[in-house]
Amino acid sequence: MTIKAVWKGNENENICAFTFDDGPSRLPIEAWLDVLDEEGAVGTFFFTGEWMDRHPDRARLILSRGHVLAPHTYHHRRMAQVPKPVFLEQLKMTELAYQDATGLPCPTFMRFPYCSFREENLDWLVERNYIDIEGIDSGDWAGIPAENIFAKVEPKLEKGSIVVMHSNDIAIGSPEGLRALIRLAKQKGLEGVGVPAILESIGAKANYRSWNISIEVPAELDHPTEHWSYLNSEEQLAALADQTLEWSLTQYEQHANNREEWLTYLQQPIQAHGATEDRELFGLRSFEGTHWSYVRMGVRGDTLVLLDYAAKEAQADTLVYIFRWAAETASRLGLTRIEARRDLRRAAEMCRQLGWPAEIVEDVPTEQ
Repeated sequence: MTIKAVWKGNENENICAFTFDDGPSRLPIEAWLDVLDEEGAVGTFFFTGEWMDRHPDRARLILSRGHVLAPHTYHHRRMAQVPKPVFLEQLKMTELAYQDATGLPCPTFMRFPYCSFREENLDWLVERNYIDIEGIDSGDWAGIPAENIFAKVEPKLEKGSIVVMHSNDIAIGSPEGLRALIRLAKQKGLEGVGVPAILESIGAKANYRSWNISIEVPAELDHPTEHWSYLNSEEQLAALADQTLEWSLTQYEQHANNREEWLTYLQQPIQAHGATEDRELFGLRSFEGTHWSYVRMGVRGDTLVLLDYAAKEAQADTLVYIFRWAAETASRLGLTRIEARRDLRRAAEMCRQLGWPAEIVEDVPTEQ
């Protein structure tokens, strides 16, 4: 049986979920994260793609602190009022924003803004392998105080409950209301878990979707690739590890907690997307002993897969240097395509400006 929407988890398990919609602009997200961490609960944040684009560091903070980030459409539209092409575009835009902000595949469970949806909308979600997550309305969206939030939810909080709260600039009573509700849940013997655990409790799966940019290797390579070379020593790799610690990379946030773990990550070959990293293709762009970019690559069929890449500077132009080096490598190896998964939308724009044929395409959905 296809599950279109979930309003509650397993009523026989001692779990509940605290979820939050929207994304704050003026209030700090830490107001909610701190309460969750102090009270020992996992939160699920259904935030808009627009918020993720504006606050990618905040998006990564949610994940780094052990919580769940999931889609809430891109523009916070009333989805019951939009035609199917706009509906599907909102999903895709949010998935790309999520992946660009976090470097990770986007969950395909979501919540409709305003709880605005038609039965037809749920069918459209199923076509895209999505599940809608609803629950108990806490009323915090109206800016009510913490005690009113507690009073509204308290009689309904039980095994399997999903509590719908908000993390935005209006729901000022939400953090302390949350604290009181988590304490109530613990008194009732309930553990506050993320939505993936709620889905698992009813036999459903949390699926994820990622995208890649597929680039046609240009026939003529008349561009400069100066200052690039291939990694040639452990000393060079150690220097790269030290210098990239200052680059504020999402890769570091995902794979390491200290310099030693980061060096280990850089030393170990990556296996992903049907390709295994070729260590002889570990490229570095350097000036006078300072590294400015790196790229780690593998080959799958006729495609050069960029498994990891980063630059010291944040400008989109740094992608041009990386892709030009990748194109030169692909041409030398007799490959016809390049595939990458970071900074997808900026990468697509850079390819357009270079005149390189490229398209953003969907990966096969995965489970995590």
